[in-house]
Amino acid sequence: MGGHFWALIATWTFLCSIRVVLADESFEQELGLSAFPDVTKVNVSQDEYTRMMRTYLHTLRESMDNHSVPELQTFDAETITWHPKKKYVTRLGFSGVSMSSEMEIEQADLRILVSSFVDAPSPTIKIYQILSARRRRLLDEKVVYLSSTASKWCEFDVTSGVDSWLKGNRNLGIELQCAQCNNSVLQPLQATLSILVYTTPKRVRRSSPYNYEEGGRTDCINGEKRQKCCRHTMKVTFKDLKVPQISSIIQPKSYEAGFCKGRCPYNYNHATNHSRIQSLVHKLDRKAVPRVCCAPSKLAPLDVLRVDPYDYTKLNVEKWDNMKVLECACS
Repeated sequence: MGGHFWALIATWTFLCSIRVVLADESFEQELGLSAFPDVTKVNVSQDEYTRMMRTYLHTLRESMDNHSVPELQTFDAETITWHPKKKYVTRLGFSGVSMSSEMEIEQADLRILVSSFVDAPSPTIKIYQILSARRRRLLDEKVVYLSSTASKWCEFDVTSGVDSWLKGNRNLGIELQCAQCNNSVLQPLQATLSILVYTTPKRVRRSSPYNYEEGGRTDCINGEKRQKCCRHTMKVTFKDLKVPQISSIIQPKSYEAGFCKGRCPYNYNHATNHSRIQSLVHKLDRKAVPRVCCAPSKLAPLDVLRVDPYDYTKLNVEKWDNMKVLECACS
């Protein structure tokens, strides 16, 4: 009985693993990608990050028809200190971070270079904003994948902390905590803040060359009870999709994808002549032919900065086709 039970468990585990692999492959295929990198092996240097982030931002400026695009600013830690009584606590000082109140933060990442680590290859590191001598605020927490033979770069989201400095809170630095780490891991060889910031008042912007906020041709009108086919807003945040490989996307963290929904009454906003004919035939015989449906009629690509799937130390700027809905029609 016991042997049969464990055999069933082993079989179920094997089938589940196959299902996960197939799901990942399907996700790659649906996006038209050849591969995703192994996130446990990603190790992008600060020089490579800075170079390719600026290339990505330049690409955005060209594709967005001069709509506001942030600038990249980097600040190295001036001080790295260790808590005298707690070996698993390290403090980073960034007193040189100077920004005016007119600036606006898009994204702020703390990137640290940590030494090789044998004891626990995947410890959990917590990042805190220091508010006072006794108060801390958690900014980010993640499992990092270290190497037993080489130093590795790790990245953390500290946007809310840097934004609070911009709004007048005292800049007392950032604290790293890792109960599973030893001193060598929490003594970063290098620590850098990489900040995407709007240095001038930003104009209307979205991640496309179209200015939706001023009203697209098929954008939905707020307050309409029974909306006809129109474009609704839909913000997609990549980390919320719960697909491990998608964490290799560096930028954008999120984007406005949009979707189509609404009624398609007779002779309303047809996408093609075929949809007009289908609408007429449906009116004659509703059982034989379905009503036309609200669907995207114009799509746009998305510029993406992500880890090279074949060289985990490099970044690529890519254009992913058909990622954003621009207009909707009955089809």
